[in-house]
Amino acid sequence: MYHNKIMKLIDDVALKIGYGEIMGSTESVEFMLDNMKYIISVANNVKDLAQYVTTLVSKSIKARPTSAMLINSSRQILIKLDELLDKETPLDKLKRELPKLIDDISVKAKMAIDQAARIASHRIVDGDHIMTISYSRSVLRTLDYAIMDGKKIKVTILESRPGGEGIIVAKILDKKGIPTTLIVDSAARFFVKNVTKVLMGAEAVAANGAVINKVGSSILALNAHEARVRVFVVAGINKFSLETVFGELVDIPTAKEETLLPPDKRKEIGDNLKVFIPLVDVTPPEYIDAIITDKGVIAPQAVPFLLKEVYGALPPKLPEIKDLIAKILSKVQ
Repeated sequence: MYHNKIMKLIDDVALKIGYGEIMGSTESVEFMLDNMKYIISVANNVKDLAQYVTTLVSKSIKARPTSAMLINSSRQILIKLDELLDKETPLDKLKRELPKLIDDISVKAKMAIDQAARIASHRIVDGDHIMTISYSRSVLRTLDYAIMDGKKIKVTILESRPGGEGIIVAKILDKKGIPTTLIVDSAARFFVKNVTKVLMGAEAVAANGAVINKVGSSILALNAHEARVRVFVVAGINKFSLETVFGELVDIPTAKEETLLPPDKRKEIGDNLKVFIPLVDVTPPEYIDAIITDKGVIAPQAVPFLLKEVYGALPPKLPEIKDLIAKILSKVQ
């Protein structure tokens, strides 16, 4: 019975981080890690612990497959668990060692956001009018630093359908005292000529410098490019995809058709109509002026060099998630 409750909890966690209740990619990873610490603490034996951890990782990544931070963090934990199992580590030590790693990952993630935001804030000058889209803790932190430095800025934010995260962010910015204008997504081209910079967060930065973010980001970057407005992406290197992932090869998650077309309207239209509601899109590197990371400011084309500098090889020689899960489960049978 207790085992079933844990598996139900894992399902609930995956549901919440799947581009739904929890807006930001960083917040989704934090939520997953907090729950991972809990399920580790309540595991009755090594086999259950391994099953809980691998199931949570598998279902979380399936729910939010574009989150590089989620994949990178999960890989670190699985590698550690695999190494501990190789040493036949007892349950009590597993319950001490894994949470330590999880806490370390969480602390470093917060530091990466803070460092990237501090660097990004130096790109903002007094009087800037910034346009952004959706929810990004990195962008919000960047704006906080700009205000702390005494810079007077104003923001225009897209409503960010589906989900309407922009509406929530507009409220946050208003409480911060930042003059903010909320616009419909389709008005981005009309308004972009009035702004001085575009700031965006990221779900992932691909190996070719493309940026995966909330749908609408790509058209915003294109509009800015045409208007000669510089586009900056703020993202720690923990959001860089360590696999050889290029934009077009990313599986784009979609929302349920009810998000756009309620059941009563569907009945009126009929079954022949197809509905496609992507939740993220891919911004090509040529529409991005710079990616601002916790390691500094780089051009999108320099992503492979940064990855090689940080990890020592390109592509980094790291095991795939599915292979790690298979190895771990084979050791506890």
